[in-house]
Amino acid sequence: MDLHYLYLAVNLGCLAFPLLLSFEKRIRFFNNWKALLTGTLLMMVLFIPWDSFFTHHGIWGFNENYILGIYALGLPLEEWLFFICIPYACLFTYECVRYFKPVPPSHRFTLITGSGLAGFSLTLAIVFHSHWYTALACVLCAILLALHLWYWRSNWLGWIFITWFILMLPFYVSNGILTGISFWEYPILNISPEKIADQIVWYNNDHNLGLRIWTVPADDFFYGLLMFLLSATGYEAVLKRSKA
Repeated sequence: MDLHYLYLAVNLGCLAFPLLLSFEKRIRFFNNWKALLTGTLLMMVLFIPWDSFFTHHGIWGFNENYILGIYALGLPLEEWLFFICIPYACLFTYECVRYFKPVPPSHRFTLITGSGLAGFSLTLAIVFHSHWYTALACVLCAILLALHLWYWRSNWLGWIFITWFILMLPFYVSNGILTGISFWEYPILNISPEKIADQIVWYNNDHNLGLRIWTVPADDFFYGLLMFLLSATGYEAVLKRSKA
């Protein structure tokens, strides 16, 4: 395979299984296309300008050897597709979790898990306030979690947490390839990110925690949760309106 297609291949690999099963008769995910589109666009309103700004300022960037070289707003085509393929896969998994676990997780589980994640992410944002990636990803994640927990009191939030924990394996595999193609060759807790080779997406370690899970910045956990939760916020809003 031409290596310039590698980032594209990762995106399509993440999308393939959910897309193929979207017409499965029990889940019928394809029926929710309006909600999916709304959630994805809501997320992109925040994430595209953020991504473009960080790319422009060298907080992260893209290896020309692994992309097609087609750009819009300073971002490669593959990065735009990332913000379509990943939310699709996340929301599809979310619907599967809801189908196979129709009873929502307990309020206690949701409150403890959400409060813990919000508190931890806010603490990281404060302690590492001078690290742009860490601070922004963590503070926004904490704010959105707090809104769902104590303002909107979203009754579907527990399903989000279960889905996110299920997604950890594919999350670290796909992001591992993006941040170090042979990611499994590195320590699980990697404190030497400067030694990582063959990065499709590279990071300026002055602006993150400097800790990697294999090759994936630890900060990506909160970035990914924020992206998923924001997409789900728009998705659920449309579903609720359609059922009213």
